[in-house]
Amino acid sequence: MLAGVWLIVCHHANRRGTIMNDAAKNEQSKRIVRQAIEAAIRIAVLFIVVIACYDILKPFIVPIVWAAIIAIAVKPICDWLESKFTLSRKLAATLVTLCLLGLTISPMVILANSVADRMISVSTQIKSGEFDLPEPSESVKTWPIVGDNLYRSWQVAALNVEEFLEKNEQSIKKIGKAILSKLAELGVTTLIMAFSIIVAGIFLVVADSATHFSNKLFTRLAGERGQRFASLSNTTVRNVTRGILGVAVLQSFLAWLGFYVIGLPAPVLLAGIVLVMSIVQVNPVLLMVPLAAYVFSYASPFVAILYMIWSIVVGIMDNILKPIIMGKGADVPMMIIFLGAVGGFISMGFIGLFVGAVILVVGYELFIAWLKQDASDYV
Repeated sequence: MLAGVWLIVCHHANRRGTIMNDAAKNEQSKRIVRQAIEAAIRIAVLFIVVIACYDILKPFIVPIVWAAIIAIAVKPICDWLESKFTLSRKLAATLVTLCLLGLTISPMVILANSVADRMISVSTQIKSGEFDLPEPSESVKTWPIVGDNLYRSWQVAALNVEEFLEKNEQSIKKIGKAILSKLAELGVTTLIMAFSIIVAGIFLVVADSATHFSNKLFTRLAGERGQRFASLSNTTVRNVTRGILGVAVLQSFLAWLGFYVIGLPAPVLLAGIVLVMSIVQVNPVLLMVPLAAYVFSYASPFVAILYMIWSIVVGIMDNILKPIIMGKGADVPMMIIFLGAVGGFISMGFIGLFVGAVILVVGYELFIAWLKQDASDYV
């Protein structure tokens, strides 16, 4: 009898415990669902805020990235001025900013004004019938590729400007519109560059705070290796600036010097083409060697051979200088930086030269860190 009662009591107790466990499980499941819904709502709201911030800041992203690149590149100059002449950080940053504005903006403004004034002057003279186009020199025929056609068209225009303009009215209008469009683009680019330089000056003033922020951000994202990634990013941007832009400017200057001395037509234009080719990683030898071969048609063999040697040396100097400069100070293979710069340029344009190099360097470091990590950490 007592055994039966005990069994009944135990059965009810087990049943009650089961019911309580089921209730607890149901409550826990509901709590998990509520937490999941709340987390999803928070993530959705955060996503909406991030998208809204991106849309608002989108017009300023490229100029601000440019400003950061400029600030990183010229910070050593600012530091040198500050220590050499015992200047305050603000004064040193202001001097560097003014110099950059002068060096970058002045040539663009002068070029745009010169072209615009010349177009207005020519247009006014043509309308008044006072425009007098001189006949072309015989040397125009010797210009490579376009020499003969340009000489004939120029000669026809010199004999009768009005008739030439009437026959080629549509082509001239297209050329004029294209020139005006390029001038407008140049003006916009100038304004963006001026804004970026001014922002870069602000970054230079708060360089210590910016460095602390970048270190804190990279530490937050990458843990213990964060500061190393921040340092690598700064070094990479600085090396890419020197290795690509610095070498391109030096190469174009030496090329212009050779063009000018040897007497090639439009040396400034040819030097500009060399600059663009060097920046976009197309070897300027492809342009300079054919031009040097053309020099044999009018210069003495000795002079032409010397110029050919000069052209080859100037054309291949980037192959020697870029690996040395771009890999300096960075414990990363130069090929990684170079591939990042070229790939970034292809995918993102000019700014990708710097962003692509930084991204690939950081990715390379993460990959190497993963390879070196003990496999037992994943067990």
